[in-house]
Amino acid sequence: MGDTLAGERLVRRIERVGAILLAAATLGAWVLYDARMALGVFLGGVIVILSFQVLKWQLRRAFLVPGRIPGKAGLFASYYLRFLATLFLVFVVMYYGWANPIAFVVGLSVVVLSIFLVGGLELLVLLAKKGES
Repeated sequence: MGDTLAGERLVRRIERVGAILLAAATLGAWVLYDARMALGVFLGGVIVILSFQVLKWQLRRAFLVPGRIPGKAGLFASYYLRFLATLFLVFVVMYYGWANPIAFVVGLSVVVLSIFLVGGLELLVLLAKKGES
């Protein structure tokens, strides 16, 4: 049970860091470049954060009942449906030219960057605890 709570805290931390990175990157793009760049960062970040939230919901629902193994077909179908929906949103944004491609990719990388930052911080904490022992 303790591992589950620690995992939930870790996911919440990743979500918070992702939101902070998205806000900072959007504001930075607006200040350093223009509103179109900021819109690109924002749209990319919103799409990837929504995709991450749906993935979290899917996995929670699939593994909600302990001891019950989720069906492969349903799990893969919902996973690929989410993936295709994300691809469709990316296609729509790029097709209609709503965002600068570079800024859009920066926005799309928000969740990955937040995972790296939180994971790196966790690694540093573990190494520091190991050094104290």
